[in-house]
Amino acid sequence: MNRKWYVLRTIPSKELEAAELMVGKLSHTLWQACRILKKQQLFRTQADYLLSRKDMFPGYLFICTDSPQELAKELKKTRRFLQLTGSPAEELIPIEDEDLKFLEHVCGKDLEHDMRLSTVRVDEQGHVQSARDALKPYIGRITRQRLRHRYVTAEVPLFNRRENVLFGIRLDGDPV
Repeated sequence: MNRKWYVLRTIPSKELEAAELMVGKLSHTLWQACRILKKQQLFRTQADYLLSRKDMFPGYLFICTDSPQELAKELKKTRRFLQLTGSPAEELIPIEDEDLKFLEHVCGKDLEHDMRLSTVRVDEQGHVQSARDALKPYIGRITRQRLRHRYVTAEVPLFNRRENVLFGIRLDGDPV
């Protein structure tokens, strides 16, 4: 079996509808998993922080299959699905091994978990000095930090380019 992860572009905000259509209309023998990757982020309301979930890659479905050509053929037969992709020429694009390592690091082996908050420590000037969890390998690549809004972006080699990925953070001592 040659199971591999692929990405399929959809119209942003239509990911869930596309995933539900795939689950309801296409034979489960053609694919093993369909994921919409999510990340955790803190949302500030007055003095409190609430945990929220956001799409990690808006407009994309992540699909595990060992039959990408057959699955693509079946997807093209579903006219409703074509409306969700915005183009009749959409294809399943394989995820490179290095990209999959990053995704598995932040979302788990089967890409089934949210990218969790990273706990950070800051110095007296408010600069992030260390991190645990998903952000840890990218601590030296932080391009922007917003401590009050509890996120940082870091440059990550991803999808054959350098992407600024948003990481939700929490400070030591945060109640969340």
